[in-house]
Amino acid sequence: MQPRRRRVRRGAFAGAAVLLCLLSACTTGRTPSPPASSSASPTASRSGPVTLRFSVYGGQAEVEAYRAVAKAYTRQKPQVTVTVQAVRTLAQAGAALRRELAAGDPPDLFVTNATALPELMERGAVQPVDQLLEKRGVQFGDNYQRLGLEAFSAEDALQCMPNDVSPHVVFYNRRLFSRVRLAEPGQPSLTPQTGWSWATFVRAAQQLSHGRVKGVYLPPDLTTLTPLLRSAGTDIVDDPQKPTTLQLADGTTRAALEKILALVRNARLTPATQLTKHQALARFEHGRLGMMVGTRALVPQLRSNPALRFDVFPLPSLGHSQTIADVTGYCLSRASRHPAEAADFLTFASGDQGAGLTAVSGGVVPANLAALHSPSFEQPGHFPLNVLVFSQVMRRADTMPDPPAWPRVVAVTRPLLDRLWYAPVLDLDTLLPRIDALSAALLAAPTPSPSPTGSASGSPSASSSTSP
Repeated sequence: MQPRRRRVRRGAFAGAAVLLCLLSACTTGRTPSPPASSSASPTASRSGPVTLRFSVYGGQAEVEAYRAVAKAYTRQKPQVTVTVQAVRTLAQAGAALRRELAAGDPPDLFVTNATALPELMERGAVQPVDQLLEKRGVQFGDNYQRLGLEAFSAEDALQCMPNDVSPHVVFYNRRLFSRVRLAEPGQPSLTPQTGWSWATFVRAAQQLSHGRVKGVYLPPDLTTLTPLLRSAGTDIVDDPQKPTTLQLADGTTRAALEKILALVRNARLTPATQLTKHQALARFEHGRLGMMVGTRALVPQLRSNPALRFDVFPLPSLGHSQTIADVTGYCLSRASRHPAEAADFLTFASGDQGAGLTAVSGGVVPANLAALHSPSFEQPGHFPLNVLVFSQVMRRADTMPDPPAWPRVVAVTRPLLDRLWYAPVLDLDTLLPRIDALSAALLAAPTPSPSPTGSASGSPSASSSTSP
């Protein structure tokens, strides 16, 4: 079977003239901008002091990095003050933004995940940034991760500027792995470049499991399944661009799923009960879990334990190596009272210096390629030592499906995925068609109008904390 070609996301943008122009640093129907580096100087702002509100989310290291970007910009532009509003999670950030939009007072700029873009566009909340950045000398073609640009594009425009394109990888405990022997006699050792097969991954879990130590934890969710199923030459949905249903009951998909379930349902190799993200991290940090899947966002937390020696490896493959990436970026509010100044700050934040400051946090994989290949990101001598894995697997990275109904699909099918992982008796003939049917009904239903205060995923609202 031939390996999957990277799917084209949001067909209205990818493949159109605008995408070609962004990736070749040209313009559409306008005079091309003069050549400039991705850290081009901002254009002059109007006279007088200006305060920009900048909403972000993340752990302490990530938030401090955003504050460092704001302070560095103010040193260059003393008449502009950037006030950082910070919350812990994407759900909290989304709830706060909905309240601010309903009140008619959104921040000038905000950080969000590309999965939120469909709802943001339905609300008319974002101002496309491609023309604004082109006028400020930003060159997209050779300076930014293509996947990040694709993820934030729609309606023939770049809606937000990618900052972090973080692929999912396997984190492993180096001390526990010191006793593992994966290569067959006479065969070369495994390397991050060669990756590992599903059979080798299972063999690693078997060798790591002893006493209270479990070999691996894979959470029961669609994000776990998607790259593994794609590596088998199938997909979790029938059409990645315009999905109408999950297809877990499909013959090829079910065959790959059964291999995955054979591991995750083995109580000797993996925890027998569902863990929260915090619980899984705690087990990994304390040497009770050999491997877990995550993104670069885990690194600051893992580094906070000085006794932990950890590293990363590509996701295992059921045929052809694949992964998915979480993409976050900077959006400019359509209702900003200072759009020119906000675009100037966005140019700085996404340029070489700003991207380098966020890379220092350890929690992002920069969309800016100069920052990606700089010491700010590579951080020699710090764990994970195999840091280049993050950039190497990007050649095989894609993103999750993102129709407007996808958050509901995730929420409604989650209890049934729990049963796939943990039910004492498993009836795939009944359960898989039921999951597929539920998803088809949700994907076929008309998209409801956004609620000013509610969340599409049912997440509770959360207040933001503000600090200068």
